[in-house]
Amino acid sequence: MRYPFLLLFFLFLVNSLPVISPAQAQKIKSSPFSYTPEAAGDQYNQRIPKKAYTVSPTDFVILSRTADNSYAVIRYGADLKPTWTTPVSLLGQETVEAFSYNNQTVLLITHRVQADQGSQALYGRLFDVNTGKEIKQTKLLEAPSKSRRLAVATSADASKLVVYHAVTRNEELRSMQAAVYDASLTKIKDRTYDFAGAGTQVSAQVQIDNHGNQFVSILTNNSMRLSVRRYNNRDNEIKVMEVQVGGVFDGEKVYVMDTYFKLHQDSSLYAAVLVAEEKKGEYHSLKMVRFDYAAGNMRFADEFRFTPEFTEKLNKATGAKRLEDIYLSDILISTEGQTLIMAEKKYTEGGENSDYHAKELLLFAYDEYLHPTWNSVILKNQTAPAAEGFAGISYNAHLTGNRLQILTLETLKGKTDLYTRSIHLVTGAAEPPKAVGLNVANDQQVAFVKDFTTWLNERTITAVNRPNKSSKGLRLSRITFKD
Repeated sequence: MRYPFLLLFFLFLVNSLPVISPAQAQKIKSSPFSYTPEAAGDQYNQRIPKKAYTVSPTDFVILSRTADNSYAVIRYGADLKPTWTTPVSLLGQETVEAFSYNNQTVLLITHRVQADQGSQALYGRLFDVNTGKEIKQTKLLEAPSKSRRLAVATSADASKLVVYHAVTRNEELRSMQAAVYDASLTKIKDRTYDFAGAGTQVSAQVQIDNHGNQFVSILTNNSMRLSVRRYNNRDNEIKVMEVQVGGVFDGEKVYVMDTYFKLHQDSSLYAAVLVAEEKKGEYHSLKMVRFDYAAGNMRFADEFRFTPEFTEKLNKATGAKRLEDIYLSDILISTEGQTLIMAEKKYTEGGENSDYHAKELLLFAYDEYLHPTWNSVILKNQTAPAAEGFAGISYNAHLTGNRLQILTLETLKGKTDLYTRSIHLVTGAAEPPKAVGLNVANDQQVAFVKDFTTWLNERTITAVNRPNKSSKGLRLSRITFKD
């Protein structure tokens, strides 16, 4: 089944309309906000891109950096004033690794290096969501400091987490030593993910569901074959599913450029894969596979080919000379099983202090049977200085039912603001961008901190921004939209 190209071109036009709807915010309440930007770390791949979680229709918790080696976990109430604030001090070589929330507690995981002892470790801290009191701190996993950095994955509801240590030989991944914990940081099980016999690979991705099952994904056969293994906590049974995603197809040799995984709570893992032609290095196609461990089978979506006609239309709409710098960014799954793959153009100009750019979003939609339904492009043009990276640009996406809301910081027709776009997941029908109605500064200083954006409900969001150039500080706002 081919994608409907005429529909694609129509949606190009819909999403590119220059019309900007008037501000749709019904009510905006703001208060001063204190924040110290992260001074180190990978600005391209943020370790903790989400630092705010909804607690109730009025309350939310955040993790904010207050100074060097100092953070605060804060709960805000309906009046946008802190209900409680708990300071968190880190040691000299300690950094934050993960932040999450469940119904009872707030979880903060830190990574600590003790060079004099030759070790590294992950520590977990639990805070009571009602009082802010720290109720537990424990070491989760330890490994030699010369090994790869320890890693962690948390479940969607933050009721389970897995920490793991990669065991390598000559930079090749041989196995992983892992430990699974519940929300109280009580260990459930120690595990070993053994990759002996899987061929040569250098990395693996780990997800964990709300039941504690772990899904480990690796590329084998010279990164041509995708293997997904599911481990449970009851026994040592390992269920493996594999699919060829690279290799020779229709006489053309292709290789894997990018992968993205999304775990669904029905015991299935969705994998999106971008592949490129080996000869030219150009994008070849987008593939998606659903590994359904409840049914014990795999389901394949129709391959989307980046045909010359497609790339020509896209390049004409964007002004680009060729299709490049496109990376998979999200997979959204509705309660009815509709799926949306999102990819974004992101790049830097090169050089230590070059600007960061986030441009068009490519959307690919599928029904509950993984049949393609529509595809579209959202045109945007965002730039940020190197010190800020993608912390204020790119996008936030929120799916409620079949309504997708995308929030971006942009300057359209001379107006810098947060803009929302509403897209129907089933039909692809899209509205022109609507200005939220905040005053947002347009200069080389921090104007919007995307990490603190969260949806309190379908019509209410929180955002942190600097109103104008003369503003001395940031503002925390709660924005309520019209029905």
